[in-house]
Amino acid sequence: MKMKVCSSCGYMGEPVKQCFESFLVDLFIWLIVGSVTLMSGLLPLLVIPAAWTLYHIVRFKTKCPECGNLDMVSLNSAKGKDAMAHTHH
Repeated sequence: MKMKVCSSCGYMGEPVKQCFESFLVDLFIWLIVGSVTLMSGLLPLLVIPAAWTLYHIVRFKTKCPECGNLDMVSLNSAKGKDAMAHTHH
């Protein structure tokens, strides 16, 4: 895995895989929206948790081991260079 930089705390290194707890947010969203959907009968509301879960799985595979931020970016990207410039003087 390539080295990355955390856009929040500036940690440089390899990100770690997300832990089970990060997907508890998905479960919470499913439970809340699912119960509202069952009570109201508005089945299209299930698009909300489905879209979030898909986005979460595709976008956030790893996290920063220092601060837990989900936005670890490549050192060579514009966002990575900006993060290094603001955290490593």
